[in-house]
Amino acid sequence: MKGVKELKARLKSVGNIKKVTSTMELVATAKMKKLQERALATRPYADTIRAMMSRVASFVGDDISPLLARPEKVERECVVLVAGDKGLCGAFNANVIRKAWNYVKDRKAEGIAVDSYTFGRRATGAMKKLKVTSFGFCAERVELVSYREVADVMRLLAGAFVRGEYQQVTLVFTELKGTMSFNPTVETLLPLPVAEKADEESEAELDYILEPSPEMIMSRLIPKSLEMKLYNGVLESLASEFASRRVAMKNATDSASEMITDLTREYNKARQAGITSELLEITAGAEALKG
Repeated sequence: MKGVKELKARLKSVGNIKKVTSTMELVATAKMKKLQERALATRPYADTIRAMMSRVASFVGDDISPLLARPEKVERECVVLVAGDKGLCGAFNANVIRKAWNYVKDRKAEGIAVDSYTFGRRATGAMKKLKVTSFGFCAERVELVSYREVADVMRLLAGAFVRGEYQQVTLVFTELKGTMSFNPTVETLLPLPVAEKADEESEAELDYILEPSPEMIMSRLIPKSLEMKLYNGVLESLASEFASRRVAMKNATDSASEMITDLTREYNKARQAGITSELLEITAGAEALKG
């Protein structure tokens, strides 16, 4: 059995760890709620504008914007990976990085060269370790990235696509399925997916009136839809990260509580054994003096 002093020191150490994990859980919960609200608020707008652009593009033709142009062959692709800056969030970073790496391996097996643009230190470090050529990375912490910075990144990627440097741009992020449900997802950003031509009845129901001109509308709205999609992906990844961190810290706090209970029981036993030993020594000494 361990000594009383050693057990007391361990109890204090575990108690301090519990305070830290409990505080981190509270912080993660607060940030998670705010980010989930933002992510869920922007998702309908991002999905609706993207769906509308896809539908309108099916009527006006792919040549209306270079961002709709589908290359005959994909020779080079850019994968945009969104992960976290820190650990202590369970398997969040590992899962999304594994998803990205499996996708990259599959594309390379098809003979396609792959570059990466990364959000988050963990994503940047992983792509570097896996020897994926970097098109760039976001120097800002993901938590502090603004819409304007995301829009700038999307413009860089769109410019590279239009110049023919990339024939496809793909987003790998963690999609927020619910308040506590999330999974790594792969989505194509460029070229913008175009809906299939509808039948005559559907076309009649969706009779778009484009004013001032289809070219001007699409030139404004397509970049906006891409920016919103990327920004929503960043927000959903962030919300998923803090949700995962909250669960990890809650589990750590619960484990610390169980450990404190076990150590307290062991400490009490050791202390009682020490007291019993001292009493026996006193009794033996008294008996010796009598004799």
